[in-house]
Amino acid sequence: MELHEIPSAFQSKLRLGAIAALMAGPRDFTTLQKLTDATAGNLGKQLETLEAEGYIASRKEFFSRRPKTTYELTEKGRETFLSYVALLERIVDGGE
Repeated sequence: MELHEIPSAFQSKLRLGAIAALMAGPRDFTTLQKLTDATAGNLGKQLETLEAEGYIASRKEFFSRRPKTTYELTEKGRETFLSYVALLERIVDGGE
């Protein structure tokens, strides 16, 4: 990945934070909201964007009649994030 190839999904602090949080594994909406300190509406919109672009996938379940949505990175999301991190490391090391 090069600087001009950074996906628009990675140019938002909230979306980038959500992707980084999902690198550790699947997370439910409430956990992502706490980790990102985002409002429910804003986080929901950003997660929709990430899902529409194929970086994350969601799974909806019900526990005690309450909905619970869990998100996880897709292979595309994981590979793109790792490529993004490698680009940042090259820049910091003076290789870009």
